[in-house]
Amino acid sequence: MKAPILSIVIPVYNVSAYLKKCVLSCVNQDIPEELYEIILVNDGSTDNSLELCEQLQQQYTDIKIISQKNKGLSGARNTGLKHAKGEYVWFVDSDDWIEKNSLRDIIKVLDSNIDLVWLGHDVWFNGKPVNAFTPKNISNTISGDDFFTNHLDNLFYIWKFIYNRDFLNSNKLFFSEGILYEDLEFTPRALLKADKCKTIPKIFYHYLIREGSIAYNIKLKNIEDRFFIIEKLNILSNSKVSKQFKSGLLKTIYNSIDSTIRLAARANINLSTETLKLISFIGKNNSNNTSFKFKWILKHPRKYYRLFKLYNDLKKHILKK
Repeated sequence: MKAPILSIVIPVYNVSAYLKKCVLSCVNQDIPEELYEIILVNDGSTDNSLELCEQLQQQYTDIKIISQKNKGLSGARNTGLKHAKGEYVWFVDSDDWIEKNSLRDIIKVLDSNIDLVWLGHDVWFNGKPVNAFTPKNISNTISGDDFFTNHLDNLFYIWKFIYNRDFLNSNKLFFSEGILYEDLEFTPRALLKADKCKTIPKIFYHYLIREGSIAYNIKLKNIEDRFFIIEKLNILSNSKVSKQFKSGLLKTIYNSIDSTIRLAARANINLSTETLKLISFIGKNNSNNTSFKFKWILKHPRKYYRLFKLYNDLKKHILKK
């Protein structure tokens, strides 16, 4: 039997309220079933998500189910990649959904010589779209350096990419397990290895912001993991990378420090001594390559934290009135 062109990997963890919509969006496509496969990775769900997976499999027999002890989103993605048979892999989050009849257009673009394809998406909140991001059309393939610097625009989401499976495996591009915001850590590593990138300037992915999502609930682990990733990106920026790629990485690092300090202030989570040392180290080694704003933030992270916390407290006070 010929291998499918595309594997859709869906990590599943306690998402019974959203799972059916996600899976059905992948099933309701206008291409033959043999051209793609759907892999549901049950990551130790404690609700009835596994039962729903099995019900969906009875209706649509081409669906594969893999169950494992909880390893987190990265661990589930790695398991899905390990079992995928398609030439390309698309990691779809189980509380999101894809556009109806989008796979025909996507598969037309996929080619064994392409490392990755980047898609458009929109953002849904409270039952309606609130934002949309459509990529620029790239007539010819471009390098990962060029894509990272001139096209990515801080949209690191894994689900925006469809990856060539051999490209991922041959470059040992697997997801770092045990951390949040793994997309921010993974995407630069992948683009560093990519030679041929392409876009599809259409919205094919629908991203749901929900109250239970990582983006909505900020805790100490969120802040710690973001600074852990910032440290990893800083190490990567000092490895053998092109000037263009290094420039893009430094912008990512500065923007991430800025946004993470603001997240910490909003959640009333103090910056640790280790975090302040990391920011100072980055500032001393790279401050000549950035704007006045970021130079000031790198030099005065405590002040920036206090200013933003004061601003946030005042905003809350005004809204209460």
